[in-house]
Amino acid sequence: MKKSSLMAVALSCAMLVPNFAQARQYILSLSTWGSPKHPQVTHFVPEFVHLVEKRSGGRIKVRVFEGGEMVKQQFVPTAVPQDTVDISLTTLDSWSGRIPETSILTSPLWTWSMQKSRDNLVQGMPVFDYFNKKLESQGATMIAMFDIGPTVVSSNFPIKKPSDFKGRTVRVYSKGAAEMMQQLGAAPTTMGVGAVYSALQRGTVGAALGGLGGAVGLKHYEVTKYMFAHMGALGTLIHAYVMNTDKLHSLPPELQKVVLQSASDARDIAQQYMIDSYDALLAKVKAHGNQIYRLQQGTPQWNEWRAALKPMVKEAEKDYPKNLIELIDNAGS
Repeated sequence: MKKSSLMAVALSCAMLVPNFAQARQYILSLSTWGSPKHPQVTHFVPEFVHLVEKRSGGRIKVRVFEGGEMVKQQFVPTAVPQDTVDISLTTLDSWSGRIPETSILTSPLWTWSMQKSRDNLVQGMPVFDYFNKKLESQGATMIAMFDIGPTVVSSNFPIKKPSDFKGRTVRVYSKGAAEMMQQLGAAPTTMGVGAVYSALQRGTVGAALGGLGGAVGLKHYEVTKYMFAHMGALGTLIHAYVMNTDKLHSLPPELQKVVLQSASDARDIAQQYMIDSYDALLAKVKAHGNQIYRLQQGTPQWNEWRAALKPMVKEAEKDYPKNLIELIDNAGS
């Protein structure tokens, strides 16, 4: 066979094989903060990265920056819209300065269980879509939303009734959480999760409100004596992963779908793990010597806490759009 014929055959064969080497590759940065051992990191990030890279055929690569290495918790609402980072973990209430409605997620108006959140805080459902639309107006798209569980209070004084907070300095993480602590008579101070351990150790704060997974992952039990597990009386923590909207839309449509579906699938795994592991985390705190007071729903003690927050509930009903309150109340009904 002539040399020219051989070259023609080789060229024809090559055209039948997809040339992934020449396909454009996209590099996405993903930032987390807080404990790298928290399920919102350990059970979301590796699965998301694996699914995105596999489903994109290697066209998307994800670079992960953990523990606030790239963006601190409180700076996410500016960092993502400005594309300092492409994707980041966020506390949704930290966006309250830009999106006031996000504060409802840490208010007494939010009474969902983790199981209800699992089923309703997903793409295409009304509450998810409501907040995603608000975020997109700020240049961020929510790719995953989840409930990390009722907050806990790690403290160096016992907490059993609302008056136990009176005059105490308490670390909070957002405007909404600060308002709730003020309602209970505490003196709230806002600080990032990375500063909490030393603040408790030095007595800068006497207690810290935050997620259970973070408190365990960052070993707050080493510098505290008590934990108040209110089991939803003081609300819960709704976190999310958000992505710069322009960066998402710069991807080809098929890769946008890969990112969104992979985030949804990874979120389901992480959310279920957080539901299953909540009691085990409380047991770990107890095993390290902290005394745990666990509030039980429907008891006189529970009703005392809800009564203490009733004025805040009444005010909250005036502060938030009626259609949003209705979406929350009617979800899953």
